[in-house]
Amino acid sequence: MSHIRRPRSTPRQARSRGCQAVVSPGTRRRARLRPGRGLLVLFFSSYSTAAGGERDQTLLIDRSLVEAALPGYQVEGDLGKGGYGLVLAGQHRLIGRKVAIKILLDTSDDPELRARFLSEARVLAELDHPHIVRVHDYVEHEGTCLLVMELLSGGTLKQRIQGGKINQETICSVGIAAAAALSTAHAAGVLHRDVKPDNIMFDGSGLLKVTDFGIAKIFDGAETTASAILGTPRYMAPEQILGSRLFPSTDLYALGGVLYEMFAERPLFGRPMGVQPLTHHHLNVMPERLTNVPAPVSAVIMRALTKDPTARYGDATEFALELARAAVQAFGPNWLTRSDVKIRVDDEIREAAHGTSSTPNPPFGVPPAQPLRPPGPGTPPPGGPGYPGGFTPAQPLSGQPYGPRPGMPGGPGFQPMPGPPAPGQPVAGRSMPSQPVAPPVRPFAGGPTGSPTGWSGSAPGSTLGPTPPSAPLATPGYRQPPPGGWTGGGPTQQPQPPRQPPRQAPRQPPPQPRHQADKNGLFGLSARTTWIAGALVFVLIVGLIAAIALAASSGGGGGGGDQDDAASLYPDRTAALPASAVGFAGQGLRIPNMAPYKVAIADDGSLYVSSYGRDVIHKITKDGAVTTVAGIPSSSDNDGGFSGDGGPATEARLNGPGRVAVDAAGNIYVPDVNNFRVRKIDPTGKITTVVGNGEAGFSGDNGPAAQAQINGVESLTAAADGTLYLADYANERIRKVTPDGTITTIAGTGNAGYTSTPTPATSADLDGPSTVALAADGTLYVANLGSDTVQRITPDGVLHPFAGNGKRGRAGDGGPATDAALSIPVAALGQDGSVYIINYGSNTIRKVAPDGIITTIAGTGSEGNSGDGGPAAQAQFNAPEGFTIDASGAIYVADTGNDSLRRIDPNGTITTIARQS
Repeated sequence: MSHIRRPRSTPRQARSRGCQAVVSPGTRRRARLRPGRGLLVLFFSSYSTAAGGERDQTLLIDRSLVEAALPGYQVEGDLGKGGYGLVLAGQHRLIGRKVAIKILLDTSDDPELRARFLSEARVLAELDHPHIVRVHDYVEHEGTCLLVMELLSGGTLKQRIQGGKINQETICSVGIAAAAALSTAHAAGVLHRDVKPDNIMFDGSGLLKVTDFGIAKIFDGAETTASAILGTPRYMAPEQILGSRLFPSTDLYALGGVLYEMFAERPLFGRPMGVQPLTHHHLNVMPERLTNVPAPVSAVIMRALTKDPTARYGDATEFALELARAAVQAFGPNWLTRSDVKIRVDDEIREAAHGTSSTPNPPFGVPPAQPLRPPGPGTPPPGGPGYPGGFTPAQPLSGQPYGPRPGMPGGPGFQPMPGPPAPGQPVAGRSMPSQPVAPPVRPFAGGPTGSPTGWSGSAPGSTLGPTPPSAPLATPGYRQPPPGGWTGGGPTQQPQPPRQPPRQAPRQPPPQPRHQADKNGLFGLSARTTWIAGALVFVLIVGLIAAIALAASSGGGGGGGDQDDAASLYPDRTAALPASAVGFAGQGLRIPNMAPYKVAIADDGSLYVSSYGRDVIHKITKDGAVTTVAGIPSSSDNDGGFSGDGGPATEARLNGPGRVAVDAAGNIYVPDVNNFRVRKIDPTGKITTVVGNGEAGFSGDNGPAAQAQINGVESLTAAADGTLYLADYANERIRKVTPDGTITTIAGTGNAGYTSTPTPATSADLDGPSTVALAADGTLYVANLGSDTVQRITPDGVLHPFAGNGKRGRAGDGGPATDAALSIPVAALGQDGSVYIINYGSNTIRKVAPDGIITTIAGTGSEGNSGDGGPAAQAQFNAPEGFTIDASGAIYVADTGNDSLRRIDPNGTITTIARQS
């Protein structure tokens, strides 16, 4: 439900206005619609405020409003929730046609939301294909928008997947039908941008339909980029994650991911992942080969999943043809008779599916899969650190029709990669093309096809230097845009000047030596000078010894030292933890269903370990006692679901829990990531929803947090008074929830980008904010996955750069943190005035000392599982995804790839304290 507001009037006034929400205490039922004679009554589950007050609501929708807007239809009941609001069942009064009515309530004060709803209606009205949901009517009435669509009573593809094994012939049919639908959309200049099993449905006869074009991009002449993160991260193409140019093959990447998971019967990258690891894998790691699938079919799927959008299939029809030919080769010419999904496609695809095509294309091999994100420059948004405007493109091809993005450097200087990587392994650094380049396309309006070239890069981990900008060129064979252009809406952002490096004081020339030889002194010095020099050397040696002793006493791992002094000296960099917050220091715990993803610490020293892939949260007390505090364990390849509000947290279902926060009263706040909620576990163990209505999106600012939309919140932090701060990743914002349950945005504009100078936080751009940490004085630290930077927001609401130059890598140790390269950072605060940063992409942990100098304190940079009992700097990690620091300075690391929780002692020694049993 995307836009339902709490009432400011009596039920009588609400009914007279048409569509409003009416609070009715005591309602505990899940959402459903009950037809009545005058009102449609929609019940919602109870929800709680951050302060602990519980609220229930009942939404009364005036039946006469809907029927007045649609006099030709009878409204029958509830079908659930769609991309914007309620979906009702209906029936045409005269011809008896069953329909679905999508309703967006009260758009009078949100013209942008109304425009997007109308946009979906217009998109669908223009698309006529048997495998695309049909639109029958669109009506606006008294501020309410209604979209009448064909009723799809056969459920979703997701439901079929969850229902049991699907044979491979059926999977091929799903791919061909969906690709045919996308081809029609692409021919009309539309990208879907959110292909996933929930958006592939079936009508009553079992015919497949692609639905929910609500975030589809309509190309109207401006440059087509993903200016904000829209779509589902699980299937999102690399260029969409990065906010770069979008292609028809962007949708094919998502479709390839869906088909891969159906064939493999497991997630795309082997296990459920949160936003942080998904980002890394989509950009850098190829999925394992499909060994249980015939080679021709596997080759088609893997080609669709290549990182380079121009190396995938040029259009959806090409993909459908190749998948059809591969199915014939793998399963024989009669394979369609064994498919449970029937296809209705054009003659060319049908002939290919029957093996009767007279002009088969040569089979495509799987081209080298290159990452879209190089280890050098930052993400594409204009004005990012390092290079204004984003990536350094590869050596350009001749004939490219589109010029570089504003401020985009370009030119030669990169060497091509030697062949494809091993499956499941990272691919070496490449650069993102700033414009379409020679894909092997199926021409829509004539023209030759090109070859999938034009990408080049450098060895992994290297830092790429700037190159001169390239001139706009033309590419032969790329599909001509339809009337109005291929490119889509949004204002063109202007590049910001790159951040200037810190100025250093001019060096004075060294003094010239004065030679005053004296035979009575050493090295030609006078006796007096010799004595003075000796005394100075003695003082220096004594000082050095004292400094070494002090450093040894303060520890070499998590900091240590006098925490009270650090808190008073650096309140803007120190976490507010009491001395009692010292965690478990033992070893050897074996915990069933633990797959550590994030870890947090409470004031009593208890560690809370979130297992994203198993949908449970464990508590480890300082004496090593282990309990489950929330969630019902799920298998590694199934969603956890949603249930349990108002009951015990241990009986509730979670779906991808993120990093929890514990307030001073003992309330535990859990980001329920894939349920698009934040849930609270009170000290009695009861769980309720305090933020999010369960629909991905952005809405609700200045209103009740439980009615707002959030999208991709994996990390939050709690102040002593219960105020919550959320990293709303996909909305490019930091949001605040006050104890009375009101939500607001305190940082970010909603546009992906990097603001390199001190700026009011609400006017600054963020780029994939994934973690947020709170200092004792109220300063917030925000780690951005997109720009590979850490920024800080001071209590006066101003955002400042803190660490990262926008180049992905691990360079910069020993220098200012603002000049260092980071790699998918996660930030946490220590007790010694240091800020700690996980470099997920390089399997290391780094420390920014109070003087702003960055060093690596843990991890060799290579993936593995070694080092226990020795120095943390010589240990190996495998995808460290979360960490926390206790009051003693010990660091607890969720070593996700090793299914382990590890501890770095203040003296620098690393051990494993718990692992999955």
